[in-house]
Amino acid sequence: MRKRQPRGSSVAEALVAAALAGLAVAAVASTARLARSGLELARDTSTALALAEAQLELLRAGGLEDAADEVVADAVTFSRAWHAGGGRGRPTRLAVEIAWRDHRLALETGVLR
Repeated sequence: MRKRQPRGSSVAEALVAAALAGLAVAAVASTARLARSGLELARDTSTALALAEAQLELLRAGGLEDAADEVVADAVTFSRAWHAGGGRGRPTRLAVEIAWRDHRLALETGVLR
């Protein structure tokens, strides 16, 4: 003799399957959002590093005045400040600091003159 499945069990199984599919879609969406923010941070950090290196090269070439400016790249405003100090028989310390949103990057080097 065969046992019969109770009526309505396929509806319950469909509801559980739909709930599990919804959880999977939510997890994928959350992972995609996290990946996007990580890629944006990597892009912005790369841009900030390029801006800092370019300013350090200008300082090495002889522009030794302390100053600051703002640069807009990829719709992000980067605040850049640089400083040159030391010298007189010691290495001249060149420093550049870049800030954007809630992040900060600083590069420093020394030059013998």
